[in-house]
Amino acid sequence: MRWAVITLTKGALELGLKIKSVIDNVDLYSNPKWSSDQSRPTGSNFNEFISKIFHEYDILVFIMASGIVVRSIANLIINKTQDPGILVMDEKGKYVISLLSGHLGGANDAARLLSEKIGSEPVITTASDVIGSMAVDNLAMLLGCEIDNMNTAKEITSNIVNGYKIGIFTEIPINFSIPDNIKKINNLEEIDEYSGIIIVSNKIISVPKPHVRLVPKNIVLGLGAKKGILAESIISAIKNELEANNIDPRSIKKIATIDIKKEDKGLSDAVKYFNLSLEYIKKEDILKIEDKFEKSDFVKKSIGVGAVCEPVAYLSSSKKGRFISKKKSYDGITIAIWGEI
Repeated sequence: MRWAVITLTKGALELGLKIKSVIDNVDLYSNPKWSSDQSRPTGSNFNEFISKIFHEYDILVFIMASGIVVRSIANLIINKTQDPGILVMDEKGKYVISLLSGHLGGANDAARLLSEKIGSEPVITTASDVIGSMAVDNLAMLLGCEIDNMNTAKEITSNIVNGYKIGIFTEIPINFSIPDNIKKINNLEEIDEYSGIIIVSNKIISVPKPHVRLVPKNIVLGLGAKKGILAESIISAIKNELEANNIDPRSIKKIATIDIKKEDKGLSDAVKYFNLSLEYIKKEDILKIEDKFEKSDFVKKSIGVGAVCEPVAYLSSSKKGRFISKKKSYDGITIAIWGEI
C-alpha cells in the first residue's frame, strides 16, 4: 500500500519523519517553510495540493487539526469503494483517528498498525469495530470480494450490528471467525428464520429476503482463437459462455492464452474490455500437460500443441478448484472456465 503523510508544522514534520522510518512505502509532505531532504513540499495552495494527490495513495495521514482535513477533502469524497483511507493525528502522536474509509479503504487497520508502530492510541468509531462485530464491507475485504450493492450492504450491516440473525451462504471457505449472529447455511431455500442473507458466490443469485451478494475473484478463463478474429466476436463469446454458466463477469480473476498469440490484437483488445490483462502461457508448459485434455490433431499441426483453452486455464490458476465448463467452441473461438476454491 502507498501512504502519504501530510504535515504543516515543524512538530508535525518531526512526527512524519518518525512514521516514515517505521512504515514502508511512505511519501512525506511538509510545508515549504519546514523543508527536509526526506519530504516533499505541499505547495502554497493546500486544497489544490490535496486534490492532486488524493487518489494517488491508499492511505493519507494528516498530522493536523481534523477541521482542516475535513474541509480539504470534502469535495473529493466519492464513495467508500473508491476513497482512500484517511487518518488524522495530533502532532504529539497521542491519537490516530480513522476518519474515512475504515473498512474498504483500510483506514481502521492502518490506524491500528500505525498506533502499534509509534505507541499511539487508535481511535476507531465504526460501530461494528467498537462492539466487536463485523460489517459487510469488512467481510468483503477479508474475502477479496466485490460488493454487489452498497445500499443492501448497509442494511445487512445494520442488522448485524443490532444483533439480528443473518444467514451466510458461501461457495468459498471462510478461514476466520465471524460474529455469533451470522450463521453459515447450506440451503438458500431454508432462510425464513433470518432477517437478511449474505451470499458469497460468483453466480448471480437472488433470494426473497433482504440480501447482499459478495462476488469473489475466482474465475479463470482460458481462451483460444483463430488468427484475425475481431475483439467484438471474442467479447460476445465470453459473455455468452458466462451467461450460460450463470457467472458474474466481475468474478473473472484472469484470462489466459498461449504465448504465440502475443501479437493477436483481437484477443488483447477483448481482454482489455474486461479491464484485465492477458496472461500468456508458454507452449512448452502446455506440452507437459496436454495429454490430460482433449486434443485436436488440426490444432496440433497448426500451432504445435493439441489443446489451448483448457490447459492455459488450468496453468494460469492456483491449481485448486475445478473446471466449471470445459472447452466450448464459438466460431473459431474456444473458451474454458476454471473455478478456484
